Amino acid sequence: MLSIIVPVYNVESVLKHCLNSLRFQSYRNIEIILINEGSTDMSGAICDRFARVDSRFKVLHKTIKGHSEALNTGLLSAKGEYISFVDPIDRIDGLMFENLLLTIIKNEADIVIANYGEELNQDEKELMELSSTVNWTKETALNMIVDHFRLKSFLCNKLFSVDLFRIDPVLEFDSTLDIFGDLLMCVQCILKSSKIIYDPNLHYHYIAYKHIPFFNGLTQERLSGPKALMKVIELTKKLDNFNVSTVKDIYVSYSIQLLMQLLNEENQDYHQIEEVRQNLYRFSINELNSQDVKMSCIMAKKMTMIYYNFWKMRKKTLD
Repeated sequence: MLSIIVPVYNVESVLKHCLNSLRFQSYRNIEIILINEGSTDMSGAICDRFARVDSRFKVLHKTIKGHSEALNTGLLSAKGEYISFVDPIDRIDGLMFENLLLTIIKNEADIVIANYGEELNQDEKELMELSSTVNWTKETALNMIVDHFRLKSFLCNKLFSVDLFRIDPVLEFDSTLDIFGDLLMCVQCILKSSKIIYDPNLHYHYIAYKHIPFFNGLTQERLSGPKALMKVIELTKKLDNFNVSTVKDIYVSYSIQLLMQLLNEENQDYHQIEEVRQNLYRFSINELNSQDVKMSCIMAKKMTMIYYNFWKMRKKTLD
């Protein structure tokens, strides 16, 4: 059996379409675990309606603090030999799970990573343009998911053996991480796996224009991003054929964007600004890969130093 975990929060306008695409999958031996994270719209009622007409839907209504806890709840409830995750905003082809399951069983793999498309303003772009099924090493898989990281690191175009989560060391989502938690879990699963297969068929459609951007979250959620990336760096820094500088680029680039946003907020929190500012000094410029990121880091350091000196002068005046 295959367990599909769907975290649900205030997505009533798109939820029916997603759940119907799961209900009418060509592969029937599935359980669809819907974790309602305390939705305040009709999402919970829609989940219940699907469960009444199709016993493969299982609804768990939870008052959950954070996306990671919802995913962990789904993992604890899953009864399948294989696990997949679906975002209720996105579209899934009807043959997706039949094809991925055939691929993972035929190749005796632990993970299948599928091709997918990204829809921007209703125009779709294929993201992973490889034409044949490939057996990836751990390092190849890691390099692929962090290269142009924004989508390749997400969970929903992948099928996992449940053993990756259940056999010691047990894997679970870090409840303190709201940003890049998916990337961290992907890295942990890849490092634990024995065989990884890439499937070139485009099955998953990421509806980018409907997803909430990283920087629209609460400040504490946004501050967890660099912490997740540091965990990824610690896990991968000793791998011979993995370009850890790419993750460092992401760390610095994200920190710069977050810092600019914090500086533009009306009610500035100096301690948060200082915490993020220090991220720019974690790696030397030579440890970064992208010339654009290097230049942005140098400029951001100079700009924030001016801000810091201005803040100190203002504080002395007020004192």
